[in-house]
Amino acid sequence: MQGLALVVHIRVGALVCGLLSGVILAPGLAQQPMQKEIRDEARAFGRTLVPRVQTEATTQPDADRIPQFTTNPTQQTYYSDPAALEADAMALAPTHPGSSTVQQSITTRATFDPQEISDATSLGRAVQADPNTYVSGFSANGELGVCRPLPPSEASPGRYEQSCDSGYSVTTSTHTCAIPLDVTITSSYIYECSFLGQGAPSCVLFQGCSLTGSRPGPCLVTPDPNGWCPEPGEPIQIYQCSSLIPGYAPVATGEPVIATTRNEAACASWSSNPECQPEADICTDSSPVTRTMNGVPVTQPCWAWSRTYQCSGMTQMSDCSQLEGMGCSFVRENCLSEDAPCMNVERVYSCPIPPVPNQSGEICDGDVVCLNGECDQIDREPNTEFKDAVVALNAIAQAGKEFDPDNLTVFKGEAMSCTKAIFGLKNCCVPRGFPLFGGCDAGDQALKDRREKGECTYVGTWCSSRFLGVCLERRERHCCFLSKISRILQEQGRNQIGKVWANPRDEQCSGFTIAEFQQLDLSRMDFSEVYAEFTDAARLPEELSTVSAMQAKITAYFAANR
Repeated sequence: MQGLALVVHIRVGALVCGLLSGVILAPGLAQQPMQKEIRDEARAFGRTLVPRVQTEATTQPDADRIPQFTTNPTQQTYYSDPAALEADAMALAPTHPGSSTVQQSITTRATFDPQEISDATSLGRAVQADPNTYVSGFSANGELGVCRPLPPSEASPGRYEQSCDSGYSVTTSTHTCAIPLDVTITSSYIYECSFLGQGAPSCVLFQGCSLTGSRPGPCLVTPDPNGWCPEPGEPIQIYQCSSLIPGYAPVATGEPVIATTRNEAACASWSSNPECQPEADICTDSSPVTRTMNGVPVTQPCWAWSRTYQCSGMTQMSDCSQLEGMGCSFVRENCLSEDAPCMNVERVYSCPIPPVPNQSGEICDGDVVCLNGECDQIDREPNTEFKDAVVALNAIAQAGKEFDPDNLTVFKGEAMSCTKAIFGLKNCCVPRGFPLFGGCDAGDQALKDRREKGECTYVGTWCSSRFLGVCLERRERHCCFLSKISRILQEQGRNQIGKVWANPRDEQCSGFTIAEFQQLDLSRMDFSEVYAEFTDAARLPEELSTVSAMQAKITAYFAANR
């Protein structure tokens, strides 16, 4: 803004000088009224040009207003073959009048001594090096002007998209239970029986007992002298019973019966849960291996075990309350699960960019231009189109910087990504204005820095890790550009020409082709985010203390160059 004011001062001064140079002023008191009349006439003439300039600057160009315009120019072949442009130009150069003029001017143009150039530009270089000292202003009555501090910036300079998660989280838990060995010792009784009931009770009575053996039954005829029985009876079965059979006396008392059982009652709730998986049992009681129970020695390699279960479950969660508390408004949601119903959704919000406090500074009144000791007040009218013109010029200049001659594209971005654990502690995609915590790498930090500068646009998210149909971790895709204006052109320009972003996983942030860029209408784009920076950067120098020095330098200059 300082440079603009200085340029206006110089141009108005030059206009006044030019008008004065063609007029012969009468000596004495007649000179001052004549100068005032000329200045007033120059101002009136300048005002008559304002409507024409505004019309020319805002009217949409058409074929009738552009000299030599054709709908199908032959030069358009150079779009696809830029190398041919140089070759054709070199072929026409020897006979072209313009080329001949340029060549002649190289040999006939005036030359200047470097020291002479340095001396002539010394004042300009001094102003450039320290503009706050030389650019001064004061009020119309000749008194020092008044400076007022700039108000603090409170409104957000724009908005950006930030996402959060809602849905189910896989929770894991560990459970341990004890498994003791239950030992039962019972007495046993020996009974003999026969299936045919010959010489012994019927074996039907002892079906609940354990068959332990058999022996030959009684001989049905008289044995021979050698004791051989030619017709033995049915074999006698020997059963061992754990209790007495009513009405029948045992033939003997057997060894005690020892029964062992692993008691898993404490593990029942987890063993019946299909989401719980047991680990290998660990023996927790193995010494001594032989123990006396009810007077009976019992030997077992292990008397108790410990079993651990790893269980998983589903818990419904959301981490969107932080964004809602920041004044963000809901935009859309995208499913992150591949199964139906959707287990996890990404909720996208439009959030205000945190305001950045403006630099300290002052705005001073006193738009005054001085020439040859004469000072005059400049009446300024606010120009509402200045910001649009500045942004448009900046966009064109940026296009020249970012032109890719190999692919013939402009405003190409860089694909960058960050990782966020669903409902976990790791979050390398934090909102703007928030710090990164542990677990994030240099790439995450680089993306955060560029997002803070407003150079990145959010493309989308995809699930990078899942378990049991639930997304555990996701990655965000951002396209980052060389400037904030490049980002705005990409975001709003794509909507104008219907150029959609690719799938977030595959998006490579391609630029506009020459044909696509020609279709963009910058006047329809919202650059308010950039305008806010212009407002925050508004600062005029503390100039009033140097007015006297400035006047003295101007007077000395004209005195030396009359």
